[in-house]
Amino acid sequence: MKKFLIGLKDLILRHKLLSMICILAFTAIMIMLYVFFSIFVSTNNVYGRRLNGIEKVKIAKSELNKKSDKIEKNDEVKSAKVRIQGKIVYFDIIFKKETSKDKAKEIANKTLDEFSKEEKEFYDFEYVLASEDSAGFKITGTSGPKTEGISFIKS
Repeated sequence: MKKFLIGLKDLILRHKLLSMICILAFTAIMIMLYVFFSIFVSTNNVYGRRLNGIEKVKIAKSELNKKSDKIEKNDEVKSAKVRIQGKIVYFDIIFKKETSKDKAKEIANKTLDEFSKEEKEFYDFEYVLASEDSAGFKITGTSGPKTEGISFIKS
């Protein structure tokens, strides 16, 4: 081992310029690897820091079930599902054949009143409104912390 180190020292002293270039290249590669892993490889959950503060406004599954049941009590609604994924609350509401688009939008807008101000400021809300008839309407809409009401997409 001692003989190897002496030989290595002798090689470095004979080829100073080449040794300096190799040391700089090795350092540059290590810096690039560090930057790559710090940007593209995450050890956190899928959402990163986007869910910070969710503990303060956590919506329980039992609450979502109550909201779903309340929507289904409406005579115009055939079925409703409410689920949460990360920071988004999804509403899938199927309406009876005779329900108009405007009535469906009105019912969807009323669902926002079921959430507290803090919940509305933290969560995004996604809506899929559809008629039970395959030839009927299918409307999607969103509502976020900075929007008032639901923005529906033309269909």
